[in-house]
Amino acid sequence: MLRLSRILAACFAAALAVLPGIALAQNKIPPAVIAVVDAQRINRDAQALKVARNQLEQFRFSFQSEIVKEEEKLRAEDQELARQRAVLTPEVFEQRRQAFQNKVIELQRRIQERSQSLDKMLGGVRDQVTQEVVNIMKQLSTERGFNMVVDRAQLQMLSAPESFDITAEVLKRLDQRLPSVKVALPGSQ
Repeated sequence: MLRLSRILAACFAAALAVLPGIALAQNKIPPAVIAVVDAQRINRDAQALKVARNQLEQFRFSFQSEIVKEEEKLRAEDQELARQRAVLTPEVFEQRRQAFQNKVIELQRRIQERSQSLDKMLGGVRDQVTQEVVNIMKQLSTERGFNMVVDRAQLQMLSAPESFDITAEVLKRLDQRLPSVKVALPGSQ
């Protein structure tokens, strides 16, 4: 019984090995004509992303300034509360301490919301840029005849001739078509 299952398994494996060849012969899949794109370079050098990151960084700096001021106020309030502890009744002190804790929690919530909002905005900008890059690559595919694009990061072990690399052309067209993406900052809508 064990021998029969091994024979059946070997036959099944052989059939699976032959099937892709048969399928390729019947479907006549065209040969791959490959282009290479450096997605990291596009992410780093695309003008639209640089402008968006700059806008978001300015917003982050402005928000950070507000947060520093609010943290200073909270520190002063905490120190004042500590000084008053000896003169306040335990009930009044507990009420003030709880009110103070609520302010701290609210500030932490606002910081987290703004951070998530900035991340979401940058993600939206990246989505717009990615969509435009895909459109550019489709156009280049038609013009140059490639039918497959590989990210340079996937070729770490392999070397591809520079003639396969379309990154510079993609960046050039991207910067022409999408020189910037307007980032709608929170509260400015």
